[in-house]
Amino acid sequence: MKKFIFASASAIIALLATSCMEVDNFDAPDCHVSGTIVDSTTGEGIVSDRGDAHVRIWEVSYKVNPGSQDLAIKEDGTFNNTKLFAGTYDMVPEGAWWPVDTIRVGIGKNTTQNFDVTPYLKLIDFKTELVGTTLTMSCRLDAPVTDGLPQVTEVRPFLSFNQFCGASNCISYYNTNTFRVSIMKTWDKIEKAEDGKSQTYTVSVPLKAGYIYFARMGARVKDKFEKYNYTGIVQIEVPSE
Repeated sequence: MKKFIFASASAIIALLATSCMEVDNFDAPDCHVSGTIVDSTTGEGIVSDRGDAHVRIWEVSYKVNPGSQDLAIKEDGTFNNTKLFAGTYDMVPEGAWWPVDTIRVGIGKNTTQNFDVTPYLKLIDFKTELVGTTLTMSCRLDAPVTDGLPQVTEVRPFLSFNQFCGASNCISYYNTNTFRVSIMKTWDKIEKAEDGKSQTYTVSVPLKAGYIYFARMGARVKDKFEKYNYTGIVQIEVPSE
């Protein structure tokens, strides 16, 4: 009886080991999709920060209700993914801009898909001034579309020790209410200059002598994502004392 039990157990173990050694017949994903999120007001890539925006995709080739995955959008508005399966995908870019329609795209070996978007806010007249170890930053706001624009919540500075600078890549010390300008107003209630753009918003921050910083300003509205529209990035070199 013991021999029979031992033999049966050995057979089961051998069967399981054989099943684990079966070859995976699926090919690795090797299809490529790339593109640019284009700012409709400039015709150039949207100004963003890594981690602040994405292209959400759903592969609809084989499932009625598939799960989603996100393609990261780079600082210059481009995105690139080389590890997708060939198939049909629904795609929509999500970030600090007016919502756009989801589109259906067939993705093959090398597919390019661009999206035109209109940012909620444009940060204009961006200026910086370094006096000693104090950096003063200022900008104004413009809204390409004002009808239905969500409430503007804040303007704030972002500083980093490398060229990747924004809400997802910043020195946490400056990412506090101490250095932000709280607005919390709809566009029609915001104080404006004669040209219809906003008043100037100014923030001053302390820096360390002998350091090099990368700085920009951002502003956001109260939508479902609450991501930032940005100025460009400037390099600030603080002289040693």
